Amino acid sequence: MTETPPADQPTGRRWTWWQVLLIVSLALNLLIGAAAATRFFYHPRHERMTGMSYLHLVPRKFFADLGSPRREELLGHIKEQRERFREGRRKSRQAAESLADALDAAPYDEARVRAALDQFTGNGVDQIGIGAKAALDLIARLSPEERIMLAKRIRERAKGGKRK
Repeated sequence: MTETPPADQPTGRRWTWWQVLLIVSLALNLLIGAAAATRFFYHPRHERMTGMSYLHLVPRKFFADLGSPRREELLGHIKEQRERFREGRRKSRQAAESLADALDAAPYDEARVRAALDQFTGNGVDQIGIGAKAALDLIARLSPEERIMLAKRIRERAKGGKRK
C-alpha cells in the first residue's frame, strides 16, 4: 500500500517573500551587469553627418580604426562644414514645403510643381558639391597608411559589409 503524507506537511515547495525578492534582485543584477558589459564591448557609434553628400563615401568604421586624437582632428575639419550642410538641409526643407504648397494649390499648377522639384534637385546637387569638397579636403589630410585603411573600408562596405 502506498503511504500518504500527513495532512499537516506540505507536499510542494512553498516560496517565501524573501526568496522571491532574492530572485528578483539576482535578475536585476544580471540585467545591470549585461548592460555594463555591452557598453564595454560595444563602443558608442561615432557621429554621423546626414544628408546627401560625398562624405558618405567615408565609412564610419574608418574613423573607428583611427586613434582618438587623429579621429577628433579629422572630424573637426569636417565639422567646419557643418553650417554649409545645415543651410542646405534648410533649403531642402523649404523646397519640400514649396512642393507641398504647389500640390495644395487650387487649381493645380504643374509649372509650380516642376519649379519646386527643380529647386529641390538643384539644392541636392549643391549639397553633393559641398560634400565632395569636404571629402577631398579630408582625403588630402590623410597619410598614405590612412588612405590605404580608407580604401579597405570603402571596399568592405561596397561588398556589403565586413569580409574576412
